[in-house]
Amino acid sequence: MATLSVKPSQRFQLPDWHTNSYLLSTNAQLQRDASHQIRQEARVLRNETNNQTIWDEHDNRTRLVERIDTVNRWKEMLDKCLTDLDAEIDALTQKRGFTILARLFSNS
Repeated sequence: MATLSVKPSQRFQLPDWHTNSYLLSTNAQLQRDASHQIRQEARVLRNETNNQTIWDEHDNRTRLVERIDTVNRWKEMLDKCLTDLDAEIDALTQKRGFTILARLFSNS
């Protein structure tokens, strides 16, 4: 009959078990601390980015409103100039008509 050769399992002594347990615990704690630090840095970065975005949007909206006001003022000025020019052209056309009539009557 054949005998099974079974390797004796490695047996840890109590101090070895405590050392291994301590190393596992320490490593897990270091990983938790690193994970926590990364999460906190990500949260800070997310908050800073959000705040920067809010202020950038505010600045852009303010500049856009100011630009719209400027364009509206220019439009009003140009409309007034156009109205003044139309009135002046009408006045000159009317005066020209009077001048032509005056010449016609003076030549007759």
